[in-house]
Amino acid sequence: MSEKNSSKKKYEALREELLEYIDKNDLKQNDQLPTVRDIIKNLGYSYATVNRTLIEMEQEGLITKRQGKGVFVDRSVPQVSVKEVSLIIPKGFSSHKIFLDVLAGVRHRLEKAKISLTVAISNMSHEKEKETIEKLIARKIDGLIVFLEDHYRTNYSHIVELKERKIPFVLIDRYVPEIDTDYVVINNTDGMMKVCSYLKYNRLCDRIIYIQPDEVLRTVSSSIEKTEGYKKAIQILYGSEEQELIMSYEELSDNFLKYCSMYKNLGICFNHDLMVIEFQKKLQDNNIELPENCHIFGYNNSYEMPVCSTVEQFNDEMGRKAAEILINKIKDPNAPIVHVKIEPKLILPDGKGGFYQEN
Repeated sequence: MSEKNSSKKKYEALREELLEYIDKNDLKQNDQLPTVRDIIKNLGYSYATVNRTLIEMEQEGLITKRQGKGVFVDRSVPQVSVKEVSLIIPKGFSSHKIFLDVLAGVRHRLEKAKISLTVAISNMSHEKEKETIEKLIARKIDGLIVFLEDHYRTNYSHIVELKERKIPFVLIDRYVPEIDTDYVVINNTDGMMKVCSYLKYNRLCDRIIYIQPDEVLRTVSSSIEKTEGYKKAIQILYGSEEQELIMSYEELSDNFLKYCSMYKNLGICFNHDLMVIEFQKKLQDNNIELPENCHIFGYNNSYEMPVCSTVEQFNDEMGRKAAEILINKIKDPNAPIVHVKIEPKLILPDGKGGFYQEN
């Protein structure tokens, strides 16, 4: 294959070729793959493409690179397994900690059941997600755990088809309200209510603002539930819908100092931690210090060590629960539909420059 193939990104095409090579040659764990030089020479890819593909495949646990020895298959689950399921995620593991945590939970539960796991990445493409599911079904995969890409609310026909064909599958982190499927998600409504309650009673905030993500991400179920949680909290805590203040990141950036000056204590809830980091960087770039009366809260604990007050979602538990439901679904296709909502906990400042998780 040449890199001139424009139907898909180069590293995606190479990844598929290498996976096909592994399957065609029935390679097992620790079997050697062609060298980087051979891949470049025989398949026509550049070094940059080959290097990126191998890095991502190693992060997925599909291969391992051994210094001075080459590239080897690295399937950590037992090859004697007669069952195989696939985890489909929207981005590479280097993009967000949540995907690594979910993978760890899924893998932990499947290994106990001696079920093998493959991982596929949709690269935030609806078409890629749909094509991947079709290919996996054609391969007679036993079940699927699907972390839907951001645009899924505009077209979820492939999920409807999975349900109609009675293919065992579980949605994770996101679900489709219009169809009843097995899913495991975080209780984001309660999570956001906890955030607002903390800001009201522990930081004495007389106004709390909720910062929405971009328009596409606003439509996913997790963001919708965060918004619902915020609205419920404001109604309960302040007794009036008029106290609601929902805005975009851009609106906050343009009016930040004005809002800080308007209130004795101002609370700001961001949809996710990455928005907090971006906002803090923007303040630094403009030589603006965060006022003492402004209390910022993130969501989803995106880093190994918390960098702000945030919400722990227990994504590894979400992965384990999803795998558990899928295993049961494979054993009994007529098992009742299961909805699981995992309770999150707050990550709070400890007064010493660090953070701790609430009891």
